[in-house]
Amino acid sequence: MHTEEGPEQLKIARAWIAAFNAHDVAALVALYAPDAELFDAGMKRMRRGRQEITDWFERRFSSLPEITYTPAEEIAENDFVAITWTVRGYTPRLLGLRWLARPFSVDGVSVFHLRNGLITRQRGYYDHLAVVERALPFLRLLPSRM
Repeated sequence: MHTEEGPEQLKIARAWIAAFNAHDVAALVALYAPDAELFDAGMKRMRRGRQEITDWFERRFSSLPEITYTPAEEIAENDFVAITWTVRGYTPRLLGLRWLARPFSVDGVSVFHLRNGLITRQRGYYDHLAVVERALPFLRLLPSRM
């Protein structure tokens, strides 16, 4: 479905997906401007600059070594790209035990703001609680979300 054809913005976003799925931190970080901002629903705070973004991806891949994105729809307009996706993987291992890692799959969207061929701001939106509930099934016993 995804080829290298299309606007330059889509090529950058597709390169991001490919580098993420390869867990290639250097290739990912090279796509960001030096002062870029990264934030997604699973973060407590925004990451700013290449070093913080590098640290984030290194921790992400260390704790979720099977995580991958499957892109679905793409929209590119001016300096913005939005890609809907499904992310799959296994929750972090509880107590370091692999058998306690549970599979998850959740849909979301990433929005990239680009300038001069680099990502200056990225936001990821998904149901983070759904992933946490997979890791800690007892949370489903709490009163339902509205």
